[in-house]
Amino acid sequence: MSSEGPTTTEIEPELTDEQILELEQRIKDEDALKIPLVCQDESINTLEEEFKDNEPFLCKIKNLSESSSRIRKCRGDGNCFFRAFAYAWFESLMRANEADYQAALGKLKTTPDLLERAGFQKLAFEDFYDVTLEQAELLPQRDPDMLLASFQSEEISNAIVMHLRFVASAYLRIHAAEYEPFLVVEMISIDEFCAMHVEAFGRESDHLQIIALSKALQVPVQIVYLDGSADKEAAVHDFFPDETLNSLKPLRLIYRPGHYDILYEKN
Repeated sequence: MSSEGPTTTEIEPELTDEQILELEQRIKDEDALKIPLVCQDESINTLEEEFKDNEPFLCKIKNLSESSSRIRKCRGDGNCFFRAFAYAWFESLMRANEADYQAALGKLKTTPDLLERAGFQKLAFEDFYDVTLEQAELLPQRDPDMLLASFQSEEISNAIVMHLRFVASAYLRIHAAEYEPFLVVEMISIDEFCAMHVEAFGRESDHLQIIALSKALQVPVQIVYLDGSADKEAAVHDFFPDETLNSLKPLRLIYRPGHYDILYEKN
């Protein structure tokens, strides 16, 4: 009779699909922590290196490089849309004329009323709002290095992200009749969607979050989409909250599956 016991493969339990997903997410989270919340801007050529083995992406990036020169990456922690939006918005306000800066600041100051109208308790959002407003009010005295340093601070950066998440959620909740039809396939209410996908820190964003934040803050946004389609040019989607705002230069973000960064046009 053989004295050998069971082999390792015989006694190791197989991972369930859920456990595999959790493991993959843990690896992604650990990798994300190695990247700053917001990075220094860099040449768009870094994207070519990143996708050198993906011909459909590479073709789009090469064409995009004719009009865009630089990219600023954000940590892929599920908050990249809100963080990229916030940084790009604040950065644009540093360069804005006094009238546009004051208009944006005034709109930001209306967000507590928006949140209370949507049913949020002041205690739930006031700390996040205070940090966001303080950082916005400092912009006229800031230089780019100071702005980047503040967004690389988890306390400041995450507070701004949370405030913008609440703002987007409040807008969707107040305009539920308009946006709930988009959720027919998911078979959930706008309130459930907001609780699970908008207010939850670390949840990825899609078009509803973009629309809501753009409209709530009256900030036009342009998203350049990188995907694996056969098109040679990356698709560009404009999220303009109001036709009267077409004169404002939109924030420009770049999206590839599951992630948003900031894109800069050539001067």
